[in-house]
Amino acid sequence: MRLPDVDLDDRRFQELVSEARMRIAGRCPEWTDHNVANPGIALTELFAWMTEMTIYRLNRLPEKLHVHLLELLGITLHPPIAASTQLRFRLAAPPTEPVPIPARETEVGTLRTADEDSTVFRTTEDVTIPPARPMAYAVERAGDVREVGVAKGIAEPPADARQPFARSPRPGDALYLGFDTPLARLVVQVDVDCSQAGGAGIDPWDPPLRWEVSTAEGWAEAEVLEDTTGGFNYGTGLIELQLPRTHDPATVGRRRAHWLRCRVDERTRAGESASYAAPPEIYRIGAAPVGALVPSAHAEQVGEEALGESDGTPAQTFKLRRAPLLPAEPGETLEVLSPGERDWQAWERRDSFLESGPEDLHFRLDPASGTVELGPSVRSGDGGWRQHGAIPEKGALLRFTRYRHGGGPRGNVAGGKLTYLMRAIPGVAEVTNPRPATGGVEPEPLDAARRRAALELRTRDRAVTSEDYVHLACAATPGVARAVCVSPAPGEAVRVHVVPKVESAHRLSAEELRAGDDLLEEVAAYLDRRRMLGTTVDVLSVRPRGVSVVADLKAASGADGKRVTSSVETALYEYLNPLVGGSLEGPGDGWPFGRTLNLGELYGVVHRVPGVEAVRILRMYEADLDTGKRSSQALGSHFVIEPDEVISSGEHLIRINEGRS
Repeated sequence: MRLPDVDLDDRRFQELVSEARMRIAGRCPEWTDHNVANPGIALTELFAWMTEMTIYRLNRLPEKLHVHLLELLGITLHPPIAASTQLRFRLAAPPTEPVPIPARETEVGTLRTADEDSTVFRTTEDVTIPPARPMAYAVERAGDVREVGVAKGIAEPPADARQPFARSPRPGDALYLGFDTPLARLVVQVDVDCSQAGGAGIDPWDPPLRWEVSTAEGWAEAEVLEDTTGGFNYGTGLIELQLPRTHDPATVGRRRAHWLRCRVDERTRAGESASYAAPPEIYRIGAAPVGALVPSAHAEQVGEEALGESDGTPAQTFKLRRAPLLPAEPGETLEVLSPGERDWQAWERRDSFLESGPEDLHFRLDPASGTVELGPSVRSGDGGWRQHGAIPEKGALLRFTRYRHGGGPRGNVAGGKLTYLMRAIPGVAEVTNPRPATGGVEPEPLDAARRRAALELRTRDRAVTSEDYVHLACAATPGVARAVCVSPAPGEAVRVHVVPKVESAHRLSAEELRAGDDLLEEVAAYLDRRRMLGTTVDVLSVRPRGVSVVADLKAASGADGKRVTSSVETALYEYLNPLVGGSLEGPGDGWPFGRTLNLGELYGVVHRVPGVEAVRILRMYEADLDTGKRSSQALGSHFVIEPDEVISSGEHLIRINEGRS
């Protein structure tokens, strides 16, 4: 994206005249005739015109010069990043034929309102929901596996095999359903007709059971979406499972299949010890896929778009109607139809025209602004001109085959908002996003690009020092907000910890601060191409340490207690923040990596809030950002963290006494 112009003074003629008249009224009240015919007013307007011309020339210097120099060096703004989430598609009934959900063609949006257009997401991977049914059923008791026959996807165990677990179920006992096809990402519904299991104290909502699938690395846990059997406490019912991203064949007993199993565990998910007194009896059991969880990104596709007609000159530019653009996919390119020709000719996208010759069909595309650029003509050393990239003939037609646009924080929609399927898919009854969409980031601001330029021009493309690794990690993708490089011990890998870029004007959860696998892989690949020979680099997510503040405050007389409470919480959330914290003067650069938190500085944060008269009690506790729980013991006067850690707010507890001593 081109760097925007900078106006050092944005005042114009009329504003200058108005300002002069206000000064006249204050300095010379006896001058009452401000009519344009008055000679003094005429002189005022003349000087305002001359001042405007001076401001115009001033605005050509020096920040503007800096910006254009950066542009000549190839420093451009990072475009916005598209938010991503998982879409859960549900079928009206178990399928009898495969139900394909094609990537890049399936669009799901929020409901359009009178004030806001729909936010559209597109699937990024092909997923097909097969008409799969179990072809094997087995039970494991005390390590002994027994297989039961299956007919048309239904198992009806004989009397001596109805109990899937031992008479006194022990950890490791399990029932297995085997499939001849992988069910990765699918929603599977298990239909079971059974008796009630015996077990006093078993919580139906958190039984000591684990549903798992076979993978190449072992067994991976499936998510239980619904269980009307209550962990076999209620007997007959349906169990709906969300299977993980991988599902590989394994051998159970003597049968190799893609297995789904229900295993007895020692503890519940909450960590409580629990056990069954007697197992259920399975009279009938079957399973079938009824949906799928599909990755998606905030994107809308625009079909073939005409750009215009070539005038035959170098350095032509054409603008696409919708911007910013997302990374191009195969088939998304510029096409040119020369006069007298019948077939459109595809051109090749390049990042630079440096190596392009006058016959090379190359173009550049700025995804942030949606600008298509054709090759320029540059004066050579011998006084002639050299053409970099071909020029379409005069009268040639240009079009862009198709492209995708989107990105930015608008895509960070809440969970359950993506419910409108743009084009119906046979068999699909509903769709939604079970979790919020995250990762949508605004385009890079100009000030950030100018700060980045100094480091980029110094280090460029080689990581040697810790500062180099930090700069390159942030330059790898706009999705990285901050990074820290921990100096390794001899023989160890260089560790780079990154903080993902998220909206930071609120209390950040552990999930928001945890960099995703895709982001870590992208940064790792970028650093791997720039590391020194023999150096190993590990890219990890930053380790946030939660702090929860408990305070008892006295409000000033007449102050609104609720407003003061909200202001204190906001100040603490801002100060104890990995992205904008660490500064008493307002939003900063984020809590410094490894810096100790002192209790005394929190007094300063609270006292700066208008309406706070006195701080009676102020304590800080370490908080688990995953669970939200506070430790029972206060931290004291200091909270020491490691060099690869940052401090982030947990939930603060603020109590206000309004005007009482």
